[in-house]
Amino acid sequence: MSNSAYTRSEHLRALWPWLPLWAAMALLAIFAHGPMPMFSTRTLAVAWEMWAHGHWLVPHINGEPYSEKVPLLFWMIHAGWAVFGVSDVWPRILEVIFGGAQLVIASVLAARLFPTRPWVARATPWLLMALAYSFLFGLQIMYEVLLVVWVLAALLCLTPTATRPSPRWWLFGLMVGAGFLTKGPVMALHVVFPFLFGPLWNDWARQNKARWYGFGMLGLLLGFAILLAWAIPAGEAGGEAYRQRLFFTQTAGRVVDTKAEDLQNHARPAWYYLVFLPLILFPLSGWLRGIVAVPATLFRRPWRPGTGVALVVAGIALLLLLASALTTVPGWVGNLLAVLVVLPVFVALMRQPLEPGLRFLAAWLLPTLLTFSLITGKQLYYVLPELAGATMLVAAAVADLRERHKGLASHYALGTWPLSLGAFLLAIVLFAMPSVVPTRFPDNIWLVGMAPYARFFGVIFIVLGALLLLRGRGEMRRLAFAGLIGTVALNALFTLGLWYRYDLTPASLFLAQADAAGRPIGNLGVSYNGQYHFAGRLMHPIAKIALAPGMPAQVDEDDDSVVHDGDSLADFAGHHPDGIIVSYAKHPPANAFRYARLIQPSRTGWLMIWDAPTLLALQEGRLPPEPRQPTLLYPQDYWRTRTALR
Repeated sequence: MSNSAYTRSEHLRALWPWLPLWAAMALLAIFAHGPMPMFSTRTLAVAWEMWAHGHWLVPHINGEPYSEKVPLLFWMIHAGWAVFGVSDVWPRILEVIFGGAQLVIASVLAARLFPTRPWVARATPWLLMALAYSFLFGLQIMYEVLLVVWVLAALLCLTPTATRPSPRWWLFGLMVGAGFLTKGPVMALHVVFPFLFGPLWNDWARQNKARWYGFGMLGLLLGFAILLAWAIPAGEAGGEAYRQRLFFTQTAGRVVDTKAEDLQNHARPAWYYLVFLPLILFPLSGWLRGIVAVPATLFRRPWRPGTGVALVVAGIALLLLLASALTTVPGWVGNLLAVLVVLPVFVALMRQPLEPGLRFLAAWLLPTLLTFSLITGKQLYYVLPELAGATMLVAAAVADLRERHKGLASHYALGTWPLSLGAFLLAIVLFAMPSVVPTRFPDNIWLVGMAPYARFFGVIFIVLGALLLLRGRGEMRRLAFAGLIGTVALNALFTLGLWYRYDLTPASLFLAQADAAGRPIGNLGVSYNGQYHFAGRLMHPIAKIALAPGMPAQVDEDDDSVVHDGDSLADFAGHHPDGIIVSYAKHPPANAFRYARLIQPSRTGWLMIWDAPTLLALQEGRLPPEPRQPTLLYPQDYWRTRTALR
């Protein structure tokens, strides 16, 4: 066998068995239920409007230019629709492809960073696919999983190989540009720190600083040029308001403005990511061997002078920052504490005699975490690209523990038994639910929905708990397998017991008939996020209807739910006597079961569709005409098995 053929076969063998296992579980989970509101449905709505109305350059949602996102994901969805036809199957398969590519690139990057420790490259994809949050978010038709691919690919371009120490600058620029077209300027934050601190981890950068920074800046400029090649004509085509939001408001508002009206700002305090790190790193956050290995590897003794002081300062600042989560402190205080947590640790690590791979991870993860903590707008999935780096760090630390502390590397006390206990406790809860919930929690919609199916999943978690109790070799793979299967099982339990509260298909199909008949549609009291447009293949915008004084608040759980302007119900009904209105409530009013056209559960509340004149008459205290058809109640199984208050 030739060297190239042997190399290809070795690469294919390296993908087995984790890639087929992950692909099977991802396909099973992503097709277990329909697209999730609001994440997936909003993305599909934008792609549908671009496709249906020929808006190839400017994304649109509900008839208006959509400045919050750039178009690469939509174009990729359109490419599949052009071949396979319009459906939600291709976008979901696309997300699975992105997730698989993320695992493969992470493995290759780990091999580049730790060439003398091949176990790190083998362990990284296993640990990454075990992360419950990353896996579940990967089921959403969203931009972040594709962004992870470009971030890891761009970082891969910076790392040396056995035959080429210099970076691949043109490819780096192309990957950065693809990231810009996927999520916008935030792409730069994910890759800029390994570049800026290149001489601290890369020998070629240290020996060729001028070329490193010169060509690197050209690569970043190439990425920005790719973004501007779309943004400039898109800004001209979208109009002045769109251009202003595209170039300034939608990015700057996330950084500094916590009260930007009609902007997806997601403002949160500086402690947000640090508090939720155990959640987004689960189950690795429950693996004692990894928890012990990371600090033991990063801070080997003897410490350099000042390391102890730096760690004490960081520890005190961390305690104060966590304490600020329980009280109210000025934003600048939280930001200062975040700096005092991360900066001393970073400086101390850069003074430690760490191998290049660990220095790369420190130069990537810590400054990026600090930057995202200081930015006003925060969502847990904003740091999704860094989870690959976190798994590499854990894998490298465990590999180092095996070499330097063989006793700790095999000691059962540092095994996966805490996760096993957690699985057993969850199994006990699941077994008890069918008996306890009907009598103790009859009004809890979540527990009531899951209780009929809980015992079957209890068996699954008993098996996983027993698997995690096993001793001996293969602990990391058992952890990864249990994490993946447990996450898929919880997703299946959600599908069986709770998906009916997220399935907007009945309402979307009803609205599709109205839209096809030319009947105007209004959405009452809360902002509309495109959740009906793709499933209903709607061709016309849905009007915003503001609440009149005295009307009850509409219940909807989206972050951007309050409508600040819009038509009044009276004006809409007056101008569109054949119009229909979508409204929301914590509990349907008694008259809804007599006069509404459709009622269905919607998350923790209810969704109702009305003829506009009928709803107006009820709001004004008048008795509307008797409806010609009975109210449609969905899902039918729900209404057959539960008593509705009328």
